[in-house]
Amino acid sequence: MSNLFINRLIAIEEHQNRWENFSVTDANYKETYDKYSQTGLAIKPNDTFWFLRQINNKTSLCSGTWGTKQSFAKDRLITTTQSEHILSSSFWKKYSDNRCLIPVTAYFEWQMQPNGKKHKFKIEFKDKNSYFAGIFGSKSDGMQNWVTIITQVANEKTAEIHNSGDNKHRQPVVIQRENQNQWLNSKITNDFDLQKLITQFQSNEIITEDLDYEQTLFG
Repeated sequence: MSNLFINRLIAIEEHQNRWENFSVTDANYKETYDKYSQTGLAIKPNDTFWFLRQINNKTSLCSGTWGTKQSFAKDRLITTTQSEHILSSSFWKKYSDNRCLIPVTAYFEWQMQPNGKKHKFKIEFKDKNSYFAGIFGSKSDGMQNWVTIITQVANEKTAEIHNSGDNKHRQPVVIQRENQNQWLNSKITNDFDLQKLITQFQSNEIITEDLDYEQTLFG
């Protein structure tokens, strides 16, 4: 996925109705919600955004930054984690219990055109209660979390859009409502059970828009 998504901001009351034992760990949320609840928060790598995780058997709304720097990546910011490697990678396995949900309305992707130009696409979810799957960890200062977004093989429509680059034909994982509580449950630790929670959103679940579409005489 490209380096931009829209973080959906949800009223505290709505969270409380949706999740049992809900809590907010950051007092700054209300100010952010009041400012961006109508439009959502546009998030780029290293930006702070809001996500849900489990803390002491409570579903907690927390803040963190998108991406992590690790020595093996040679200073490249890691913003995504492949779902196939959550437990098979020695690095990601350390964080496999640190699963989170990221409220989202849309994300953006680049499509390579036959003429070599790139067009920016907006990929919007029809279900306004969609959540990306994520993994989080603590930064070295211990003061803030980093978060990466889980990705998977793309469906036919998103594969056609995300058609170039080292990680082409991938899309973010969206956790279905019936699997969301289990995704946050850190007691689920084996690969078979985790992979059952990771389903692929389909072409009919999204609306796509070419933001760089060039109008011609023929439409």
